[in-house]
Amino acid sequence: MIKIGMLLPYEDMLLIAKRVIEETGIQVDYIKVVNTVDAVNEARNALEAGAHILIARGYQAKLIQQYTKLPVVAMRLHAQEIGLLIQRAKNMVRKEHPKIGLIVFENMLADMSHMEELFDIDLEIRYMHHLDEIHQLLMELSDKQIDFIIGGEVVCRAAGNKGIPSLIYEATDESIREALTAAADLARVAESEKLNTAQFETVLDTSFNGIIKLNTAGNIIVINKMIENLIGKDEEEVVGLPVEEILPNVDRSRIESILEGKSESYTTSINLRGKAWMLLIAPIQYEDVITGVILSLHRITENSAESSRNRREMWLHGYSAQTNFQNIRTDNEKMQKLLEEAKIYALSSSPVMIYGQAGIEDYLIAEAIHNNSDRRNGPYVSINMRGMDIEKQMEALFSREDADPEGTNSGRGAMLKADRGTLFIKGIEHLTLRVQHQILRTMLSRAMMRTDAQPIDALDVRLIGSSKVNLQKLVKQGKFSEELYYMLQGLVLEIPSLNERREDLRRYFDSYLREYTERYNRRIQITDGGYQKLNELKWTGNTIQMKSFCERLVLSASKRSVDEVQIQKLFERLYPDVAVVQGEEKLVIYRSPESERLEKLLEKHHGNRNAVAAELGISTTTLWRRMKKYGIEPNYVN
Repeated sequence: MIKIGMLLPYEDMLLIAKRVIEETGIQVDYIKVVNTVDAVNEARNALEAGAHILIARGYQAKLIQQYTKLPVVAMRLHAQEIGLLIQRAKNMVRKEHPKIGLIVFENMLADMSHMEELFDIDLEIRYMHHLDEIHQLLMELSDKQIDFIIGGEVVCRAAGNKGIPSLIYEATDESIREALTAAADLARVAESEKLNTAQFETVLDTSFNGIIKLNTAGNIIVINKMIENLIGKDEEEVVGLPVEEILPNVDRSRIESILEGKSESYTTSINLRGKAWMLLIAPIQYEDVITGVILSLHRITENSAESSRNRREMWLHGYSAQTNFQNIRTDNEKMQKLLEEAKIYALSSSPVMIYGQAGIEDYLIAEAIHNNSDRRNGPYVSINMRGMDIEKQMEALFSREDADPEGTNSGRGAMLKADRGTLFIKGIEHLTLRVQHQILRTMLSRAMMRTDAQPIDALDVRLIGSSKVNLQKLVKQGKFSEELYYMLQGLVLEIPSLNERREDLRRYFDSYLREYTERYNRRIQITDGGYQKLNELKWTGNTIQMKSFCERLVLSASKRSVDEVQIQKLFERLYPDVAVVQGEEKLVIYRSPESERLEKLLEKHHGNRNAVAAELGISTTTLWRRMKKYGIEPNYVN
């Protein structure tokens, strides 16, 4: 129940207030006469006594509003009351068209329109914000040759000291009645809001979903009990924090895009406390204005058959994915978009097709999709089809040999091993047509088929495939099943090459460098020039190439500091190009444009370094440094 309190500046008002309270039947739970200097402390006492709303007047109301959080209804002087005072003042002045000054706090007056016309006066109204302003206001009115002052007790006392006649405004039944009615209306609204809030909180706390409400800054306003339990913190501990403090995997840019009205609701998947969750982000909108964001977390239901499996056993037997989306870091916009798409695909059980060059992180994406899906507690089986003939492919995928005595299922094909989980087929473009059709029949019937087309084992497998070539080309060539192509082509991811995302080059290289320097206990540092060279090189083999290159560099480095010359020499030695010259294949060593130019100029001038330097407009010393930089042998004459 919302309780009303009332603070009054003098005793005479108390009698009027009690009479009006009795007449209106409005309940006031706390009422007291108080000096202005004690108004704030008394308001706090009223709050401790249970008051939710306070009625006060003038400066007291202003102070309470300023120094407490209590809602305040300020008593105002009605036009009727001011009119009666003006008429009394005119009678006392006995002047045809007197000048009357009115000094009040800004929250005390009702509409004063037409007062001058009605009473044939000049009315000067002055609003004050603090009692210290009274002297200045009286001086202003004196300069205007004011005849009479209407104000509070302090104002009238100051006016008397200056010889200006005055009248004290007094509270009437009407002003107190209006304040009581306004307070009662406010109490009813507050009670309704309190009820709605309680109902809303009950809905939130009993919801099967985790609910987070954010303000326009993307900071937490409300969380429900489910979120509290998930993060192990109470609402009071996280209110005001950015949402990524409790959901580190959430994409901040998506939230900002929704807040700015650039996108509507957004659905993705996240991993929280080892569980897969579906996350819905939607705007809170009022009259076309976005006032915040709601995040709803829904637990992705795990297959009951999966829950019976022993995850540790799967891990021991190699049927477990190790990568999560948070393990895949990128600064490239295309790659970031791909990862967001992959998170959404994780919510589905339909096949996924991943395209990318050799050496790309297709296997990492596949593992992350599995670990963010409702199959995460099921097996994850990865198999590479490259280099297998039809018999080996059929055996690898569809063998039904019984499990070995230790229960490893080592004799069984990948399809059976991946039951209730995910099967990742790398190099799916290498599948023979017969194997393709067998996969199609298995996926459509959700069962292993005998040669007589009778099902023998019920299966529930999610398929993820990867390919270096677009399967559509193979379909047109008659090398790939059209039906299987359309089954795979629904959820497609195209991984940009490492050369297309130069922003990630250093991140990958540094991670491999840390790995191999620790493994081989060698402390290698790359110079700025070395990093520049790494960025210039073409990594056609993507991350696999970079990783093997980094290992070789750590093992073969003769100095602790590795510069661009060492990196280029090793790269040229490991990855020479092969070109056809006059029908014969020859190794073509990679050279930078500057290195090639130096070689040509030295050949042009028959090794005369002075002539080369002159043509380039540089000193012979600078030329020597550049030759050393690119490993050009100094077997030329001056």
